[in-house]
Amino acid sequence: MTAPIVYWNGELVPADTVAVSCSDRGFLLGEGAFETMRSYGGRVFRLRAHLSRLCSTLGWLGVRLEETPDRLASAVAEVLLQNGLLDARLRITVTSGPGAAWLEPAARQPSRLIEA
Repeated sequence: MTAPIVYWNGELVPADTVAVSCSDRGFLLGEGAFETMRSYGGRVFRLRAHLSRLCSTLGWLGVRLEETPDRLASAVAEVLLQNGLLDARLRITVTSGPGAAWLEPAARQPSRLIEA
């Protein structure tokens, strides 16, 4: 069985190749945000509302997301397509990324994962 394809930090990769840094503050402290959503017939229900809420939460946390909401929407569609899924549960997870404790979240490179 082949590993599902996920979007990890800007690239589509097999899920079993993803490695989270042991200094990622999402892993260490739960510093980040996520949205779980559902697709029906290849379309995510209320995708724009999910992306808006995610971006709002990240802004509140001070995490600067590299991707625009349009790019995230495209990445969601790519993950569904690459995995041959129409009806699925998807999750976007963004952490403030790896870095020293004294670094502000905005000074780090966030970790970004989209999985279905």
